[in-house]
Amino acid sequence: MFTPAARLRHTFSELETAMAALADLITQAAATAPVNACCFPLPEVASGDEHEPVTHIEVSRLDGAAAIAATLDGYRQWYIRPGCSAKASFRLPGYLVLPAALKPPLAEVTDAINRLKTEFKARVQETEGRDQKFALVHDTLPGLITLQVYRQLVLLPHPVSRLGFTWANKQIIQKIDKDKLVKQLTDARLSPPPLTDAQTWIQCVDREIYDVKRLPPGVELRLRRPVKTHPMVNVRWREDITPRQQQVKAHLPLLLCQDEPPAITALGNYPPATTRKRRAARITDEPLIPRLHIYPYRPEKSEP
Repeated sequence: MFTPAARLRHTFSELETAMAALADLITQAAATAPVNACCFPLPEVASGDEHEPVTHIEVSRLDGAAAIAATLDGYRQWYIRPGCSAKASFRLPGYLVLPAALKPPLAEVTDAINRLKTEFKARVQETEGRDQKFALVHDTLPGLITLQVYRQLVLLPHPVSRLGFTWANKQIIQKIDKDKLVKQLTDARLSPPPLTDAQTWIQCVDREIYDVKRLPPGVELRLRRPVKTHPMVNVRWREDITPRQQQVKAHLPLLLCQDEPPAITALGNYPPATTRKRRAARITDEPLIPRLHIYPYRPEKSEP
């Protein structure tokens, strides 16, 4: 009978083997024909600086063979790096444009990699409790950052006419059902966070439940949680597909298989020199439950 640690180690070993197959495939393709490759390395975040507000990000650039090497290394950047924060995940925006004929074998190996990544995550999630999950991963594979293992590789499914790299600096806004929130809070009463006095926690949650229940009938609730600044890429398909454009997270270099290169808008420094004006936020009240980023919201009445 295999232990959870043995199963996790076996899945990780299979993942490493699949990653080596991908590296061989890309390396062989680059040896026979020029590969249009580019990466935009981002500065490392020092340990302890992960919660500092992001005001400026200096972007560098790698092309050709250097970009291919950085891509293959970035795909396997799974461990804590010396001096770098383990809470600020590694990102390497970029792209590799490979020959169209390579798509069938490339799709096969990337599908295998993503399937193993999903299996690895499932094996971690089989263990109950956050502390137990942490112990399983870090006793089995010391220094591993699970988020970076979980990230799926992206092989774009259709030929692309344009890749436009940009920065996302948004907020998640989501409607919250009051009854479901009250149930969530009620369930949380008897599960205080680590190092928190149980009685103090119950009093805090009871106050939150009271604040939700006393809201006037016309007031709704919204989750408004800030999202850390991160690179994105706007993908415009060459074919007449609906929707014609799609936005994809640029955590790792995208893989494309097509013989005609797309137009590229490179990733620039953050913040951009020019920014698009946005409408003023409609949720401007103080938070009702600060720790959960829950805000009151009164919908605007439509004109008769």
